[in-house]
Amino acid sequence: MNGRRWKIGELAAATGVTVRTLRHFHQIGLLCPAERSAAGHRVYTGDDVRRLYRILALRELRLPLAEIAHSLDGADLHATIRRQLQQVERQLAAQRALHRRLLGIAEALSAAREPSIDQLIETMEAMMQAKHFTPEQLARFEERHRELGQEGFGHRLQELTGLAAEAGGHAERGTDPADPAVQELARRWTAAVAGLAGGDKAVMSAIYARIDARGPETATKGILSAAAWDYLRRAFAVGFPGA
Repeated sequence: MNGRRWKIGELAAATGVTVRTLRHFHQIGLLCPAERSAAGHRVYTGDDVRRLYRILALRELRLPLAEIAHSLDGADLHATIRRQLQQVERQLAAQRALHRRLLGIAEALSAAREPSIDQLIETMEAMMQAKHFTPEQLARFEERHRELGQEGFGHRLQELTGLAAEAGGHAERGTDPADPAVQELARRWTAAVAGLAGGDKAVMSAIYARIDARGPETATKGILSAAAWDYLRRAFAVGFPGA
């Protein structure tokens, strides 16, 4: 494998990444092919392929491309993975708490007695936290809601509604997700969600997890269609300048 070389089209076909995405990665300095052919075409080496794999793997963690580049080129990759691991561990703890409460209800039902109201309320709260937010994330999100007030919060939702409509329009027209206009749309969407979350990446991640878990239309009360969300995710996968 070390001696093999790929042209950009060959690498795109082998990995499922579009040629336009590879070119974009090159333009922002994230994945620059180490060599050029005699005709001046990009030629990717085995090391380039391994870097591309790391980029895609980190992108699955919803990391911005700027943070991915910093992690790959610096000494922060382990710290980045540790942060993600801590988040997963918090989610697992929430799932275990939910498991305990559900067991209590199951035991009550098996004993032919009704679970208490307190048991039901605690279980419903645990279900919400386990599915979407840790208690800390939920508290931060609620605090942000209070900071914005009803008017400010409503303004953010109106902004997201307009952006979702734009994404749906691009999806219907079949615009390439790597198109600069779409990438700018993805940047504005991310900035709007960050505004709702107070810039807290963990809360943003929980919001996206809620959308994925419940479905975009249900999770956003009709603001975001399934087609628009699928299209935005494809735009995120390409990455946008300044992300």
